[in-house]
Amino acid sequence: MSLQRTVGEFWDNKALPTLMEYIRIPAKSTAYDRFWESHGYLTQCCKLGQNWVKENVPQARTEIIQEKGKTPCLFIDIPASNGATEESVVFYGHLDKQPEAGGWREGLGPWTPVVEKGKLYGRGAADDGYSLFSMITAVHALEHLGMPHPRIIGIFETQEESGSNDLPYFLNKFKDKFGSPKFFIILDNHCGDYEHVWLSTSVRGVISGTLRVQSMHYGVHSGTYSGMVPDPFAIAQALIARLHDPMSGFVKISSCYTNIPQRRIDQLKKASDVLGDLVWNHAPLLPGVQTKCTTNHEILIQETWKPALTVTGMDGLPRIEDAGNVIQSSVALRLSMRLPPEINFEKAEKDIASALTENIPYGCQVTWQYPENHPGWSAKDNAQTIEDQFNEAAKEIFGKEAVFLGQGGSIPIINTFEELFPGGAFILTGVLGPQSNAHAPDESLDLEYTKKLTAVIARAISLSV
Repeated sequence: MSLQRTVGEFWDNKALPTLMEYIRIPAKSTAYDRFWESHGYLTQCCKLGQNWVKENVPQARTEIIQEKGKTPCLFIDIPASNGATEESVVFYGHLDKQPEAGGWREGLGPWTPVVEKGKLYGRGAADDGYSLFSMITAVHALEHLGMPHPRIIGIFETQEESGSNDLPYFLNKFKDKFGSPKFFIILDNHCGDYEHVWLSTSVRGVISGTLRVQSMHYGVHSGTYSGMVPDPFAIAQALIARLHDPMSGFVKISSCYTNIPQRRIDQLKKASDVLGDLVWNHAPLLPGVQTKCTTNHEILIQETWKPALTVTGMDGLPRIEDAGNVIQSSVALRLSMRLPPEINFEKAEKDIASALTENIPYGCQVTWQYPENHPGWSAKDNAQTIEDQFNEAAKEIFGKEAVFLGQGGSIPIINTFEELFPGGAFILTGVLGPQSNAHAPDESLDLEYTKKLTAVIARAISLSV
């Protein structure tokens, strides 16, 4: 029996029914359920996964790692087919979910699994419940066909959608459980289409903080005082303009840039050729609205290896229906600066803070607090061998080479893994493709693509032995 057929049959008969049970659990991440501990849904997901693993891979050692006040993690340890104990392959995914979101179409809902036209609908199907089932399906297929595999570790956390604050603690405390990871497979990732294997070679970093500007003790009449007192909103605009050009988006801080490796530029060119207009036309632009870049290749470079600033929130201005003729005393803006990998992140942090807090117009009071700051990441040279193995597996299963590109978002946990296990390489792949709607209504998992990707993962693991 072929690898792809073995994967497909096990997925349909064993994985899919339990994945549908998982969807029914309203296991919202801690940021969206302050009573998560008493509700117990996160632990319920871990127990569901643990029992399913025990049933289908009896030789696996499983443990739900949990301490008071900390979110649970499901840890899985599967012995190598040849009995080796040290060198391992580590799978990472998460079992917590985004909140419901309104607007699901009729017949669908966040906690109601529905299979329709080759897709499984429900919250957590693609982001990221499938990851556990993909890992175990791959292992089962290798075992069933007598194909070799190394020791395989799985770590599935339950706080990813809220920042993974607890995971570094567990990774540090239980570091010895991982042996010597040869490479990590991160399954919480995007794919450009459902015709290729997509492997991310980099992710951007982020500095997300709050800029607060205050000029007065309280708001005043705009007729009497406009033109005399500084408007905090205008001051905030001026400070933000120090960071970027508001029309082009060009970031003015030189430390936010890096020399893009030529191999990454070449990979992005190939990716843009594969994607074509899919690079941009998935964005919900209004008729007549244009992208900032003129070519698909430029768009991919911009969103993966260039800095970009976004204002994501604001306090201090009333709703329009409540607005009077008042100059407000203060305003606060939430800023998100995406930063490319391979920069001096600490210097960029310092330069951004200096631009926002020094030489303030009219002596206004300004604070800049950035509680979230995560450096970017780029695959090291040690990933080349496993990338080649995944590419070979992709050609066998999909009949096409894998596509390599960067990500515009951030995956902070990669840096934690890399610090703890500096010798390990990383593979970032996943199923979050067109219309998968992660974090949105009608989230769905493309079942055929998932099965084929799982077969690729299994084959690549066997090639690594």
